[in-house]
Amino acid sequence: MTPGTIRERGRIRVLLVEDDVDHRLLLTRKLEESEVDVTAVGTAADALAVVDGFDLVLLDYRLPDMTGLETMDAIHRRGGPSVVMVTAMGSESVAVSAMRAGAIDYLVKDASYLEAIPEVVERAWRHHDLQRRAGKLQELILLVSEADDRKTIFSAIVQGSRELLRAAACGLIVVESDGPVVVAKTDPDVEFTSSLIHRASQVAQGEGVEQMDYALLVPLSKDPDESLGTLVTILNEPQPYSEGDIELAETFASFAGLAVRKLRRHELERDLISQLQETLEMRRQFVNSISHELRTPLACISGFSTTLLTYWERLDGPAMRSSVEKIQRHSEDLTTLVDALLDFGTVEHGKFKAEVAPLDLRREVEAIVEGYGPLFGDRKVEMDVPPLKVMADPELLRRIFVNLFSNSVKASEDSSPIQIRGVALDGKVRLEVADEGHGLSPEEKARVFEPFWRTARSVNAAHRGTGIGLALVREYVRSMGGDIGVESDPGSGATFFFHLPLVD
Repeated sequence: MTPGTIRERGRIRVLLVEDDVDHRLLLTRKLEESEVDVTAVGTAADALAVVDGFDLVLLDYRLPDMTGLETMDAIHRRGGPSVVMVTAMGSESVAVSAMRAGAIDYLVKDASYLEAIPEVVERAWRHHDLQRRAGKLQELILLVSEADDRKTIFSAIVQGSRELLRAAACGLIVVESDGPVVVAKTDPDVEFTSSLIHRASQVAQGEGVEQMDYALLVPLSKDPDESLGTLVTILNEPQPYSEGDIELAETFASFAGLAVRKLRRHELERDLISQLQETLEMRRQFVNSISHELRTPLACISGFSTTLLTYWERLDGPAMRSSVEKIQRHSEDLTTLVDALLDFGTVEHGKFKAEVAPLDLRREVEAIVEGYGPLFGDRKVEMDVPPLKVMADPELLRRIFVNLFSNSVKASEDSSPIQIRGVALDGKVRLEVADEGHGLSPEEKARVFEPFWRTARSVNAAHRGTGIGLALVREYVRSMGGDIGVESDPGSGATFFFHLPLVD
């Protein structure tokens, strides 16, 4: 046997079953010289008592308690290792019967059989190892293909590759949308350096199998347009893998790639179902909110109209005027809501357009704040907007500020101030509406401009809103050539900001 083959598999464990003491001693010595671990016994009963855990059985046909064929049958029935039948001279017919009964090879005790035994064991081992690994590969393929969660799939891949390739350790590096990630390892002490991870991500992009000093890198997909990941096997010492091991690694990696594709498809399906359910729930809440938002002004308009009609003759001038003013205010609220719904429908169909023109920014903002003074109540409004010319749609600018004002008022205490600021930056003006309210978490900031989405606080609040206000604000700003964002931390208030182009 060559040193390379020993390294590839580790030391072979052979059970020698031979009743002749001299032959048992000679065979044991010859096999140990070839770096094979040997356990020798003299009877079938002794062999069956210890056969579990061996890689190969060298079985003499003539034993004192059972024939070789009977012993081999007993070994096979209990799922034991492969058997090489050893026969005496002139018993070739027995060897043929043994091969038909399931032996993987035979050896005749002729004058040169001691010299031939290492080669026979090597050949038998390769046959046995091929069958074992083929069976193991099939088991792993079934396990990986049937699993539907990340932990199970990734663990099966790395554990299976370590067993198949007899590696010191294995790892799986998966290429996610934000870069390569080590998702599983067989040994937590194995170091995955940044250079190894980087190289594995390159291999995953279709560069093919790569052998490094201590590692074999095998892509999960050979398609250069599909970066799934890389299977990494780690050796204890820098020696090359055989062609057979590389082919086996590629075969297993291809099935692992199928499992990762299946996993990603299932995760995408779950995400889409979750998003669909969430969207349906948000739309349901939106319908409920719209019903509430429409019902409130309509009820007020109806109530004050009925009051006027019923008590017209008894109402004095101030009382009549108060009722009419309330009808007008609620009519304006209703008009604003209907306009928002119409705008949202236009945005949904991709037909929303702004009519921009040069505007005096400070004058426009002052007029908006003055016109919506009642919205602020007793709050202090701090305004610092420079007299700049901007390109904007005056009606959309009004809607933007009204939405942001309303949002800040709902998110903060009645006594806290609202700040309105503006500053020129690189051909644009940055406008801010800041409050000192409860603020937003990172998750809330990421979703605050999504249609129908509302914080848990707003869902349960008395003034719930429709969930489309900030989504419309974003579209209003974009339609005028600007962008919008929010800066906030929980408990520290929120600053909504947007940019508009300055007039050249």
